[in-house]
Amino acid sequence: MSPSKPSALHARYAPLSGLIGACAYIVGFTLPLPWNIPLLALVLMGACAAVSGARDGSRPSWPPVALPVLGFLATTGLSILLSEDVGRSIRLSAALLPSALLFLVIADHFQGIRDVRHLYLTFTAVALGLAAVLLWHVGQRQPWLHGIPRSAMRALAQEVGSPILLVPNDASFLSVISPLSLVLLVRKPYSPTGVLAALSLLASACVVVILQSRTAILTMVISLVFTAALIQPRRRLVFGLACGLTSLALILLVDGLFAFPLMRKFIRQWYGSGRIALWLAAWAMFVDAPWLGHGPHTFVLRYQAYLHNLGLSISSVTIPWAHNLYLEVLAERGVVGFAALGVLLVRGLTIAWHTQHAASAEARLLGAGALGGFIGLCGAAAVELSLLREWVVVLLFTFLGISAHLASSQSTEGRVSA
Repeated sequence: MSPSKPSALHARYAPLSGLIGACAYIVGFTLPLPWNIPLLALVLMGACAAVSGARDGSRPSWPPVALPVLGFLATTGLSILLSEDVGRSIRLSAALLPSALLFLVIADHFQGIRDVRHLYLTFTAVALGLAAVLLWHVGQRQPWLHGIPRSAMRALAQEVGSPILLVPNDASFLSVISPLSLVLLVRKPYSPTGVLAALSLLASACVVVILQSRTAILTMVISLVFTAALIQPRRRLVFGLACGLTSLALILLVDGLFAFPLMRKFIRQWYGSGRIALWLAAWAMFVDAPWLGHGPHTFVLRYQAYLHNLGLSISSVTIPWAHNLYLEVLAERGVVGFAALGVLLVRGLTIAWHTQHAASAEARLLGAGALGGFIGLCGAAAVELSLLREWVVVLLFTFLGISAHLASSQSTEGRVSA
C-alpha cells in the first residue's frame, strides 16, 4: 500500500524541522525583530522534529551534556528565587529558555552531520551579513580621509541595527564563530560555500579591527589558531602558526589603512580599562554572599557601593557587567552557580575534544570548529563576556548542542558498524 500524501510530505520534510528551527532562530535573534518571532519558529520546528521522531518509532535520546545543562538551569532558577531583585533576574535571564531549547534541538533532533554543516553555513552567512552592513556604514564615513574617533565606535556598532551589536566588544561574536567559517573553507575551499566562508572571515577580521576591540582581535586569533591546529593533527604547529601569522598580517594590513589605531591602543592604552576595579567589586560581592550570590544580573545594582567601600574610583558611566563572566557568576550566583557553570563548561569541552577521535573525518573537522569557538568563548569570558548578553548564552548552548550531537552521531555510527 502506497503512503498517503500527508505521510509522504511528513517523511520528506519533517526530518528538516530541527535544522530549519535552529537556523531560523540563529538568523532571527541577530535581526531587529520582536523576540517572539524567532522563538516561535524554534518552538514550532522543534515540536515538529520531536513528533517526527515519535512517528518514526525512535525513542528520545539523552544528549551527553543534558545533565550539566539541567543542573545549570536548576541552580539559575534557585538563584533567581533568592535574588535581591527577582523581577530583574527573571527578565534578563529570559534568553536561557530559547537557548536551552536550541541546545535540545541541535543535540537531539538534528539529522546527522549534514545538519551541523548547514548550521555552520548559517552562522557564516550571518557573520558576513553583519560585517557587510557595518563596513558599508564605515564607507559612508570615509575614514581614510579623517579617521573614526574612538568616541564614535559605539554609535558605529549600533548603526548596524542588530540587537547583538551594541558596543564595540560585541564584535567578539564574529570572532567566536569564525572557526565555523574556517572549517567550511578548509573542507571545500573552491566551492561556493568555501568562497562564502573566506569572504565572511575577511569581512569579520576587518570589522574587529575597525571597531578597535582588543578582546575580539585576540579571541579571533586564538580561536583560529586552535582550530587550525586541530584540523591538521600531523602538522599542528606548522598549520596553526600559518593560520595565526595570516590572521595577524591581515589585521595589521587593515589597521594600517586607518593609521594603526588598534596598535596604538594596545601599546599606549593598556591599563586594564577599569576592569581590575570591577573584578575587585565582584569578588567583594561574592565574599558577602558566597553560596547563592546576590541574584542573576544584579551586579550593576551593587558594584558602585562596593567600589566606594573599597576606596576605588567610580566612573560616571554605569557599567552593567563585571567584564569577567566567572567572577560575575561568583558574585551573582555564588559557589553553587559557579560549580554548575564549571561542570557545564568542563563537560562540554571534554565531549568536544573527544570528537577529535571520531571515526568520520568530517565529524573531526566540524568538531574542530565547535571546539575552537568554544575555546574562544571561554577565553573571552575571562576579560569581557557576560551572560547578560544574549549572544553569549546562545553561542554557549549552541556549542554544547553541536558537541553533544557529534558525539551521539559518532557513537551511533560505531554501534551500527560493529
